[in-house]
Amino acid sequence: MSVAWEIEIETYRPQLYVVSDQHVRTAPLPAVRRRRMAAGALVAMVVALLVLLTLPIRSLGGSTLAQAAPAHGQEYIVRAGDTPSSIARQADPAHATTLAARLAQETGSNVLVQGEHVFIP
Repeated sequence: MSVAWEIEIETYRPQLYVVSDQHVRTAPLPAVRRRRMAAGALVAMVVALLVLLTLPIRSLGGSTLAQAAPAHGQEYIVRAGDTPSSIARQADPAHATTLAARLAQETGSNVLVQGEHVFIP
């Protein structure tokens, strides 16, 4: 008597499936374009703000570190140790005494406070 063993070998057979485009989710083209434009606008605004921060904004009342010498018709910001006569000597050395008297008359005193804005006539 003989006994035969039957061995079943399962083989792996890869199968190829076709998936339609309906199941794949993709962002619509206008939404992607809007996001890219928004990101580009944000980057442009940040760059513009950084450039504006580097510029001295003198027209808004600020001053640069190296303030220009006083001149007629200019508003001068008083520094430490400034007096009407020292400002007058810098602005107009030829007529320093008359300009110093006009500055003292305009400020109401010969004593100036650091940071005070004085108009030089």
